[in-house]
Amino acid sequence: MKYFTYFKRIVTFEKYPLFRMVNFRQLLMNIFIISLLVSLPNIISLFQTVQAASGIVDIESEVPDFEIVNGEYTGETDILSVGDRKVLFTGEIAAGDTEEIDDDIFLGFLKDGIYIKDVQNSDFGYSLIGQVNNDEDLKTFIDQQTSSLYFYVMVYSVFYILLIMFFAVLLMSAGNYPLHFAAERMRKKSRFMNWFKVSSFITVLMLIPIVLIALFTGLSLWWLYFLSVPFYYHYYRNIPMIKK
Repeated sequence: MKYFTYFKRIVTFEKYPLFRMVNFRQLLMNIFIISLLVSLPNIISLFQTVQAASGIVDIESEVPDFEIVNGEYTGETDILSVGDRKVLFTGEIAAGDTEEIDDDIFLGFLKDGIYIKDVQNSDFGYSLIGQVNNDEDLKTFIDQQTSSLYFYVMVYSVFYILLIMFFAVLLMSAGNYPLHFAAERMRKKSRFMNWFKVSSFITVLMLIPIVLIALFTGLSLWWLYFLSVPFYYHYYRNIPMIKK
């Protein structure tokens, strides 16, 4: 498949100027893959959080007594283990102080809101689940909403990936324009879209090991992207000069 030949050209340093032949469909696929790879750790973590939340049903007798009074948690402090996940109940930590929460906590009922790990703006006020006013309401709510939770996660994941696609285009444009500008100043036959195309393939290649490492070890080694410099340099060298 011609699409994969472009990846081969990158890793073997072959025929870089021919990236001008990349069509829009292939470019769009790269942007989608980039966004999916960037989003994957958070999406997987979110699904694990939903599993932890739905698992409360299995240990409902252990859920501490609490009430939501005027939008604030009042009751016992406890940490429940749901499989290899943990759920926190506490009125001592505010939603704005999530840095105090341990990494193994995936779901938390805090003083003034709900904490969901790895979700942007992860502190949600209790008004979002107004029907939950105490521990008994929580058990009933989870019983009723477990199937819907996965649907909500799917919808969130789609919108999250689309948002990442938008920012990926902006960041790649911002990163490639200076390279294109510099090449033009050196009297090269540079084209911005060619830079953007080759950059999309390079970014996919670099993100694969970065994301795999993040998934299996929890380490965010984004600095590994600097290993792509030789690929960009080789592309720059192969851009023909403007004839006088």
